[in-house]
Amino acid sequence: MNRKKLILFVLPVFMFIGCEKVKAQFTREPGFRVVSDTIIIASEPDYPPYSLLDDNGNAIGFAVDLFKAAAKEAGLEVKIKIGLWNVIKEELAEGKIDALPVVGRTPERDSIFDFSFPYLSLHGAVFVRINDHSITSLTDLKNKKILVMKGDNSEEFVRRVHLSDFIITTNTFEEAFQKLANGEGDAVITQQIIGLNLIEQMKLKTVVVSQVEIPEFRQDFCFAVKKGNTALLSRLNEGLSIIIANNTFDKIHTKWFGSVLSENISYSSIIKIGLLIFVPLAILISLFLIFILRRQIHVRTRELNNEIEKHKNTLMVLEKQQKLLSESESQIRLLLNSTAEGIYGIDTKGNCIFINKAALQVLLLSDAQNVIGKNMHDLIHHSNADGTEHQQKNCKIMQTLQFGIGTRADDEVFWRSNGTFFPVEYYSYPIQQNSVFIGAVVTFWDITERKRASEKLKSLTENLEKQVKERTIELEEKVEKLNKSQRAMLYMVEDLNRITQELKEERFKLEQSNKELDAFSYSVSHDLRSPLRAIDGFSNFLIEDYSDKLDEEGKRYLSVIRENTIKMDVLISDILRLSRVSRAELKYAEVDMKATVYSMFMEISTKEEKQQFTFDVKDIPPAFCDINLIKQVLKNLIGNALKYSSKSAIKKIEIGAEENENEIIYNIRDFGVGFDPNYAYKLFGVFQRLHRDTDFEGTGVGLAVVQRIITRHGGKVWAESELGKGATFYFSLSKQ
Repeated sequence: MNRKKLILFVLPVFMFIGCEKVKAQFTREPGFRVVSDTIIIASEPDYPPYSLLDDNGNAIGFAVDLFKAAAKEAGLEVKIKIGLWNVIKEELAEGKIDALPVVGRTPERDSIFDFSFPYLSLHGAVFVRINDHSITSLTDLKNKKILVMKGDNSEEFVRRVHLSDFIITTNTFEEAFQKLANGEGDAVITQQIIGLNLIEQMKLKTVVVSQVEIPEFRQDFCFAVKKGNTALLSRLNEGLSIIIANNTFDKIHTKWFGSVLSENISYSSIIKIGLLIFVPLAILISLFLIFILRRQIHVRTRELNNEIEKHKNTLMVLEKQQKLLSESESQIRLLLNSTAEGIYGIDTKGNCIFINKAALQVLLLSDAQNVIGKNMHDLIHHSNADGTEHQQKNCKIMQTLQFGIGTRADDEVFWRSNGTFFPVEYYSYPIQQNSVFIGAVVTFWDITERKRASEKLKSLTENLEKQVKERTIELEEKVEKLNKSQRAMLYMVEDLNRITQELKEERFKLEQSNKELDAFSYSVSHDLRSPLRAIDGFSNFLIEDYSDKLDEEGKRYLSVIRENTIKMDVLISDILRLSRVSRAELKYAEVDMKATVYSMFMEISTKEEKQQFTFDVKDIPPAFCDINLIKQVLKNLIGNALKYSSKSAIKKIEIGAEENENEIIYNIRDFGVGFDPNYAYKLFGVFQRLHRDTDFEGTGVGLAVVQRIITRHGGKVWAESELGKGATFYFSLSKQ
């Protein structure tokens, strides 16, 4: 604000106040105090040149001196405490202190503070590191780290206008500038004079003020009191008016900012003339006009307050409109960038005014900023497919600009940035503003594939007749051959019927042989047990009764005999079990698989295994099967999982299931040693083992039993594994 205009504005007010002070010497109105009052204010330690500390820790600065002078003229005694801005701002809002000497007036603060009339107006500035040339405009700040003091008007401004997505707050601006110098941020936003003072004070040679201007960040500095404290605000305005009129303001301003030249006439001359002419006259008539002037001031104050409220409402409406406009622009940009078609706009000269993401991708252009303002005809439409020059005057897009009509073309080409071109189909539509054509919008597609398909279709059509003729001749020949083959087919059918009958007979014989083989296996296994038990028994007698007559080697031989008889007995038991599986009659019923799985685990696992293993059973569905045989399947598979996980770090067994339309597939997974998948085909063969007896005991019959049971149920069984990564066994059962 021009201080000369400010002085001329407040001068009549000052004269009126002078009259009031004269009157106050003779009369006291109710509630008016002549004696001095004491108020508490707060000052920041590092907001030069407005508020800072001297070497003794006392508050000094332009705003501090100005407040002291105004308070003195208003009859107020001031006590000053020191505190960070974000703290003292809250203390004023809560009424813990009475006033602040330097507060920038913002829309956010109007709701919690009342302000004096402004004593100074400043513009904000952007401070950057001296070697950083990446910030040349306000838009460059969008993705930059902006440093501001927490709670300062600069923070409120940055957040209000969404200047950046990355805002870093500090307790003081000194801290903010130090972080900038250390590379912990990209820019500091504050008033220019504050930043320059801090740079000089902190001796920062790597930080400078940027050339980027922020016209919207204009700040009026005022005294501030708690909202509603009109009595104190009135006295501060009175004191501020007096020090402006009596040159105290200029002296304080010169002390902190240097001398300021007047524009046409000095401030002192204006004041002297005013005092000599108006003050005596005002003293003479003040007793007559005081009441009228006071009422006019109150009325004017109310009017000003009403105007301020209207300005606030207008500002809020403008902010809402700006927000809606920004959101609408973002939505339009989002829609443009979400389409698969390339879209760009041009002015009447053919220069690009906007371009969407799809167009940049198709044309192999890296950035829209490199395209905006360039002639699109020269950039992508400057020649025909055969290399001849494509005249801009003959371009159908130019017809849209000249005649305001939509045009279409599918026989031209567009050029990419890498020197290649592609056939294009495009539509051009005029853009009107107030019935005037101001440009055109062009929508285009790469139709390379369509062209290829068209050429291919043409080629296919040309060959179609030739192929039809050739096929007709071939069919006629095949019909003749078919007639001959039909006669031969009759003879083949007779042969097939004969062979089918023979196969049925052979199948019956094979089934009988299998039954006899099963009976033989059972008989042999059963008969082998008697001599085997005799061998085991007599070996035991030799050890017990004649051990003193045998040397150690003899005893070892007997132990080997006994161990092998035990293995032979286990093997015979497995063979018998396998034989019984083949002969047993299936008795189907619905089986609760989850409960059955738990019971099998509890039955076959030892006490130590129950403690060591995690047994995780998912919510598996019931099965329609023979419960006794399925128990044998689960017992064998869970037993294998326990056995082959016994030496592993992870002792866990997981059981789950999957369903499809016709069957349920159950799976049992362990985290044991696993097996080589290249030998998975051997798993379900009788006496086939993929691990040594010295590592894991077994006969190689258990999985053969599992496969035979599942096969009899009409299902399948298989396994998946990797060495050292456990194994998963699957078996399927029909739903009915």
